[in-house]
Amino acid sequence: MSDKGRQVRDVMLGLMKTCRKLGVSFYSYIGDRLGLNNRNQRIPPLADLVAAVA
Repeated sequence: MSDKGRQVRDVMLGLMKTCRKLGVSFYSYIGDRLGLNNRNQRIPPLADLVAAVA
């Protein structure tokens, strides 16, 4: 695995763990960020969710 591949894997795993801790579906969050969300309700940025929990 390349260095870039390792970085991407680490970022995605960190994002998955954060979503799990916040009770947000990782796939829904990614879909929302990529504009694939068909629902009218948008998922707030993770920084806002983390701040709300803290």
